Amino acid sequence: MSKKKSVVLLVIYTLLIAALCFICTVSFSYGTDNLYTFSSVMRMMEKDADLGIAYGANADAGTYLGGGYSAVYYPEGVISAKEFDDNTDGMSEDEAAQYAADYVRYPDENGSVYLEKGVACDDNGAVLDSFRTAFDAALATVTARYAGLRADGARVESVGDYAIGVFLPAMMDGEYTAISVFAYTGELSIRAGSDEASATDVFTIRPGQTIRDYVKKITSRSAGDTAYVEFTFTDAGREALKTATAGAADTAVTLFFNVGETNVIQLSVSEVYDQNTLYISGSYTAETANTVAVLFSTALDGTAEDLTLTPADAYFHSALYGSNTLVMLYIAFGVFFVAMMAFFFARYRRLGFVHLYTYLLFLFAMILCGWSIPFLYLSVETFLAFLLTSVLLCFSNAVSFESARKEYALGKTMTSSVKTGYKKCFWKLFDLHIVVAVIGFLVYAIALTGLQTAGFVLGLGAAFSGIATLLVNRFGWAVMMGTSKKPGKFCNFKREEVEDE
Repeated sequence: MSKKKSVVLLVIYTLLIAALCFICTVSFSYGTDNLYTFSSVMRMMEKDADLGIAYGANADAGTYLGGGYSAVYYPEGVISAKEFDDNTDGMSEDEAAQYAADYVRYPDENGSVYLEKGVACDDNGAVLDSFRTAFDAALATVTARYAGLRADGARVESVGDYAIGVFLPAMMDGEYTAISVFAYTGELSIRAGSDEASATDVFTIRPGQTIRDYVKKITSRSAGDTAYVEFTFTDAGREALKTATAGAADTAVTLFFNVGETNVIQLSVSEVYDQNTLYISGSYTAETANTVAVLFSTALDGTAEDLTLTPADAYFHSALYGSNTLVMLYIAFGVFFVAMMAFFFARYRRLGFVHLYTYLLFLFAMILCGWSIPFLYLSVETFLAFLLTSVLLCFSNAVSFESARKEYALGKTMTSSVKTGYKKCFWKLFDLHIVVAVIGFLVYAIALTGLQTAGFVLGLGAAFSGIATLLVNRFGWAVMMGTSKKPGKFCNFKREEVEDE
């Protein structure tokens, strides 16, 4: 391969590695006030409950067993089976029967929720279309709110079809705040007055108008240690707010920021407010300010017909391996990576770059599969399986390098040494990878759920390792070696010296 061609291929190869590195590992916020987030593939990958995220290779319901806080929101007309039993406990037989007559257990006698007749279902137990539509809207709103937190591992799911289960990882600071306020439903309103009972709406919303004609957007921002909820008003909203606070210099006016009928913020104003932007501070952290901003932002599209949600008690689930397990796994991988590269560069000099590029392609392929294959997730077991296949790749590359080294020491050219070296070790490495892959996929096929994903990762990693060491590695070697005038020095290979007799 000519040097010019090698340089062009090396540049393309390097750009491919850089692009994959960016897509797989880099996350950042962008846009005005960092409102949007680019999430890397690694960040979006599902993680096990033992690490604080989702548990179960085939957890269709998205079950969570550890590492965070979970709660269930019950819409009006729906109660849990436990609440039904608690309510009927202590009632007389006639009272219990009369109470039970108003509810239907859904979807059957073993269901986890009860639907109230006339509210969520008809007298025959069939779910009302109006309720189904309202529930779907509520689920979409709650999902948008939790997504707006941009918290790794946050999840929303339907429970028993007509309740909403939520989960937040323990790595957050304001889980309880989010779980509590995200249950508020209804439309955003801002009222002004001396007290909440007598307060009147700041905005006079006419037919054909919505709150968005007065409130442009709601975000959060931080300055130093202070966090704010930021309201941006339209010109009409600014004028309405100015009118509502016109007498504040004489008599203090309180602004009540409500979602539905629930007051979220009370702000005392002592002078007329005539600006398009209103900053509300308090005891907020950057996280809780974002939570409240997300709540208000989604409430801009709320209506008076929104389902009322009642949150059950939030439960904390401890991560099996501790709260810092995910960080420790990343550290363990970092130690392995540094040790791996130290060995290859010390032993093979610039040939270590061939292994580095090969390993990075293997790594990014595994990350992309972990993100795109639905039942794959990051756990201690899958990490160990991945690490085992990483060691397999390192071993295989070292074997191929050593095989070529021996041929070069006998006096052959570098091209002949590489070709002969690969030929001598090809089938041994091929058989090794086939055996490991078969073992991994057999474990996936017959093992219990806890080992299925790890077995699949082992099989998948072995397959990728075989492709990487037998094909990609050789290609990278040919490309990079073509840029050097002294192949032996490039690979740190030396010929045996034979003394004359």
